[in-house]
Amino acid sequence: MLLTGCTRSPSPVRQLAAPPISGVAAQKGEAGTFTPMNPPQMRRLANFNSPAWRASKRFMRGVNLGNYLEVPPGENWHITVSAPEFAVMKKEGFDHVRVPIGWQHYAGPAPDFTLSPEIFSRVDFVVTNALAAGLAVIINIHHFDELDQDPAAATDEFLKIWAQIAVYYRKFPRQLAFELDNEPHDNATTAVMNPIYARAIAEIRKTNPHRTVFVEPGGWGGINQLQELILPPDDNVIVSVHSYEPFYFTHQGATWTGPPPKITGIRFPGPPATPLVPDPSLHLPQGMLNWIHRYNTLPTPENPCSPLAFEGRLKYARAWSDYYGRPIHLGEFGCYTKADPQSRARFYAACRRALANDKIGWAIWDWSAGFRYWDKTKNQPMPGMRQALFGK
Repeated sequence: MLLTGCTRSPSPVRQLAAPPISGVAAQKGEAGTFTPMNPPQMRRLANFNSPAWRASKRFMRGVNLGNYLEVPPGENWHITVSAPEFAVMKKEGFDHVRVPIGWQHYAGPAPDFTLSPEIFSRVDFVVTNALAAGLAVIINIHHFDELDQDPAAATDEFLKIWAQIAVYYRKFPRQLAFELDNEPHDNATTAVMNPIYARAIAEIRKTNPHRTVFVEPGGWGGINQLQELILPPDDNVIVSVHSYEPFYFTHQGATWTGPPPKITGIRFPGPPATPLVPDPSLHLPQGMLNWIHRYNTLPTPENPCSPLAFEGRLKYARAWSDYYGRPIHLGEFGCYTKADPQSRARFYAACRRALANDKIGWAIWDWSAGFRYWDKTKNQPMPGMRQALFGK
């Protein structure tokens, strides 16, 4: 999500609108035909029984521990996780947890960038309890703003951090995976990150030759950026993308995104029974007003607040995966709790169906924060969520 007027948010941040995808009729939700942009810069892998494909089966239904370990020291985003919760996640139906971590906040000065024992202790609590509960685990580097703003200057720290993580976890079971960087954006374009990723993977392979590694393209992990991704011919790499479309629905009422979408009352799917009339005092941009007009008037199959918003993109990701022989994973999707519960449940159910149709593993954002699955005050899932994600 595009941050406006701030640099970090206690909730996921994405682009306000997803750019068009080459080779897919995304606006019509059609699969299209995948055409690689720059063949043969990235080698196609023919083995669909590779370590990555086998590992992908462990990462089919996941949940993010958002607003927890990525929080900078000294800040409190009021999210805690107890050891028994991992067994609850497993019982609900999740098979893995994705753990956003702000390792860079605990790194010492150059040239060694030595990580504090404190962060290893906090991560160990999550990793060991999750593994003990039968969950696979993805640990990443999250909110590394310096890398996004000046990749060349931050690359050495990035590589030193991963070298230390890799050494520390080298003897952990294969159910633990590494994700190199969450949502590279701004100056950390896909083209810039390609060689940095190659160096990080090579560093990890020194101590973890068989560890599964997740990689995201630039543009906030945008699906449209897959066409720019160039990876080394490593057969244990899974590619992760993120999607929060339709953004005006999933982020309605959010205050951290800047203007818009502070408007609420958007239902899924459109059109609404009663047209949404925005308050003129909000001074919404024309692009959003146009979106609201289409939302109010178009039938569901053509409505921007419907599965149309994401189905074509997921089909594109699947086609990319099939062409290159690389497993694909939707590392983040979700809806803020300002949306009405029924619409939230319908949205998650529609996403789940689309992901199942395209055989893509996923991890929702998030467990118990602003996009929460679990209601800690009632010790149960949010209304409709269990059926949406795990019902028959």
